[in-house]
Amino acid sequence: MYSVGCFPLVNRGLPRGGALAYSPRDGMNPQTDITKDAALALLRVMLLARRIEERLIRLYHQGRIFGGVYCGFGQEAIGTATTAVASADDLFAPCIRDMTVHLGRGTPPRDIFRQFLGRANGPTRGRDGNIHYGELHRGVFAFISHLGAMLPVVTGGVMARRRLGRPAVGFAYIGDGGTSTGDFHEAVNFAAVFEVPVIFVVENNQFAYSTPNAHQFRCKDLVDRAVGYGIQGVKADGNDVLELRATVAALVEEIREKPRAVLLVCETMRMRGHGEHDDASYVPRELLAAWEQRCPIRVLREKLVAATLASEAELDALDTAVQAEINEAFQQALGDPAPSPSTLMEGVYAVG
Repeated sequence: MYSVGCFPLVNRGLPRGGALAYSPRDGMNPQTDITKDAALALLRVMLLARRIEERLIRLYHQGRIFGGVYCGFGQEAIGTATTAVASADDLFAPCIRDMTVHLGRGTPPRDIFRQFLGRANGPTRGRDGNIHYGELHRGVFAFISHLGAMLPVVTGGVMARRRLGRPAVGFAYIGDGGTSTGDFHEAVNFAAVFEVPVIFVVENNQFAYSTPNAHQFRCKDLVDRAVGYGIQGVKADGNDVLELRATVAALVEEIREKPRAVLLVCETMRMRGHGEHDDASYVPRELLAAWEQRCPIRVLREKLVAATLASEAELDALDTAVQAEINEAFQQALGDPAPSPSTLMEGVYAVG
């Protein structure tokens, strides 16, 4: 039997903020802290993302999709855990590798393939490529390439919903490199000053394109930056979806009732290049090998088996079912129509 950790969430002795390293609490048990169905649902979201991206990689190299492919291999636990504890009113600004945010909020795999194939019935109706999509009815803002630019947007969106009496919490995702942008600093500072309930989720995957952490910032750890903003900082294992879910659930419960901004730094690793055009030759092979042992899908599978919540055969069957679902969704999307040239100007400019 193993114990699932929960990180401390209160900065006792610090006036308004401070950095906290994660420290698992003994005595938590997956059999009491999470149901089997809930745990399998987490695994299913991660498997969906992994199998979809495996198919997208093949399509990219075949020249059959529009735009590039930027995978979240090794980072699937972050979007999965954060969406699993959210409510219908919450808002999300996913970043480049956060397919699990879309899937966790209910986007069907077929719609994701429609997006990458440029189909007329996809999220952007064939008017934008690859990762630049969102679904406001699911609370998910569309991603843009200017990293950090969506953080102020989700902060403002949460403020608007709060003024309407809706108890929204925001989830704003950013990579380690993106924390050096002006928009990141402005959004965190603004949310801190006005006590906006936004969790700024830093996905520290060790490299900003080809630049390692050591050449990105001088502080010992990104979570140390929370002190400067006067907010709470929490450092989490970004590859353990059960621990991360418990951490985020506790944070969300607190800030939904007592609004404030939080900096959540999730330690993880980007297991492929920046995009599929990049061979990641600058990443030490031994570093990738070490993180492969911490693959979030592998970690969850091992924990479920060790806790006797599921057997290896049962988990293999789930993976097989997910692969079948992905195959069907892809085949359906292939048969969907491309946008008609006659509709080129529709939905592009506002009608006055």
